Amino acid sequence: MLRMAALYPPKISPSLMTPEPHYIPGYAGYCPQYKYCLGQSYGKLTSNLLTNPGITHSRQLLLQPNMCRETNYSVETKPNQNYKASRKAQKLTDSIISGYKGFVPRSEGYFSRTFTENCLDAIAQFEREQLKVASKKREMDLINALQTGKTTAKTEQENNLVTVKYRTPFAVVATNPAPYYLSHSYKVTTSPYLMKKEDPDKYFMSGYKGYVPHSRFLIGSGYPTIINCALIEFNQMHNKSKATLTPTINCAKENGTFPRIVQLYPSNLGMLPQYTGHVPGYKYQFGHTFGHHTQDALGMSTIQKQAVN
Repeated sequence: MLRMAALYPPKISPSLMTPEPHYIPGYAGYCPQYKYCLGQSYGKLTSNLLTNPGITHSRQLLLQPNMCRETNYSVETKPNQNYKASRKAQKLTDSIISGYKGFVPRSEGYFSRTFTENCLDAIAQFEREQLKVASKKREMDLINALQTGKTTAKTEQENNLVTVKYRTPFAVVATNPAPYYLSHSYKVTTSPYLMKKEDPDKYFMSGYKGYVPHSRFLIGSGYPTIINCALIEFNQMHNKSKATLTPTINCAKENGTFPRIVQLYPSNLGMLPQYTGHVPGYKYQFGHTFGHHTQDALGMSTIQKQAVN
């Protein structure tokens, strides 16, 4: 009991908050003797069961204390105290609470530990990188001051900075340079679907999220190359299907785009399977395929269709 009290110190008020240790509502793990107790909230029941010396349970609880404990920093991960002063208004602290949904820089490379420890290492790495950038900026300012004579070199390292290859500020090449225009700037003329197969621009740019037919099973090359092969194959199959397609119903083109359907129920053949429209008399027929039952749907009555069957 004393060990648990030291590990889980009391929070604001025991009358307002459930004393530690206890399970949070929604915990699906095992709690000893819980199914034989009732009359209190889940938190209070589990707190009484976990602290009752008469109930046998594991000495090592599967709980993490809610109170923030002092973290043992290593030399590599300890945040820089000087940089802390410059981020007082930021949300990057040394003890980020689990469940924080904000952005933590460099946190994508840390895992296999608690959320707070991962965030601590990520923030430490981010601070080291920021200190390197600030050091480079101070070095550039020092080089500029030494080369312009605003200050004098006091150490051997500063003497080496004076003789660097590039002198600052850089000399102005032209006071009013002419704007540069590309002579072969890329212009989208038509859709890649309508381009010829010899066209080098017959592809979609990398990152395109739309559907590209016949590209699912093409692998082993870059995205533009795969899309180019898929579009060429799609156009070949589309042209082949158009060449072998024979008109089965009376149709007339309007404006040179899509054919106008004049006859809905053809008399010489049946409807295509999975047609969801109404077919007269179809619900009273059975024993044959959908195409056989829907052939000449308007030419025969229901009695004549049943007689044929």
